[in-house]
Amino acid sequence: MSDILTRNRMRIVAGAAVLALVGAGLVQWNRHRAVPIERALNPAYWVRHARGLDRYDPQTGLLEHGDPNLPEVALTIDDGPDPRYGPQIAQMLHDKGVAATFFVVGVRVKQYPEVVKQIDGLGFEIENHTYDHQRLDKLKPHEIANEIRFCAANIEKATGKKTTLLRPPGVQYNDQVLATAKSLGYATISWTCGARDYDQQPASYIAQRILDRSEAGSIIILHQDTPSTLTALPAIIDGLRSRGYRFVTVSQMLDHLHARRPKSE
Repeated sequence: MSDILTRNRMRIVAGAAVLALVGAGLVQWNRHRAVPIERALNPAYWVRHARGLDRYDPQTGLLEHGDPNLPEVALTIDDGPDPRYGPQIAQMLHDKGVAATFFVVGVRVKQYPEVVKQIDGLGFEIENHTYDHQRLDKLKPHEIANEIRFCAANIEKATGKKTTLLRPPGVQYNDQVLATAKSLGYATISWTCGARDYDQQPASYIAQRILDRSEAGSIIILHQDTPSTLTALPAIIDGLRSRGYRFVTVSQMLDHLHARRPKSE
């Protein structure tokens, strides 16, 4: 119990120190980035931020943000493939000339291979969102590896392509998840800008929240199994383009960071 109390006191002191630095203008709080409060109150986060490691960290293979000096954003679409809205979202993005990365669930790829083939055929990046959407940070290393491998196998069977990017379900990860993913040759992809569209938010809310929170280098997270997302996307695309942003895939964002992809051993 004393150890727990000591750790809590240390967090409170560290948090107070960070808040003091923010107030003094020595640390800049960026409202565009989705930073969990525990991380924001951890001085180590701000050290990583100062070193640019909250963009891409080659030691862990974690991408959290693109280059803030480039006028680009990465649009990522999670879940699915969804036979109702996935093809419509993909076709609309294609018609508007928008690059995007779709993170798909392996068991749903197995269920709807024609949908993922259609999305792939339109030129979009198809990447790994695990086999059955389990929270990876609750699993053992071999279970994490199986979630990644089984999803990858289904995607390759449907599209003929291998995957190198992982979006953990709920974007929940720990050191074990990052290490396992890296050992399998994957970069783990976080996000900076979302709209909780999985909660069936109105399209107007989704569009405004994304437009309010996007900046150069943002990784936008949306989902393909909600009708409001489909409705919100044109306003998001047109709004971001009017500000001079271009859309890139996650792979392109990594390349622009001159990031080295982790290689399997």
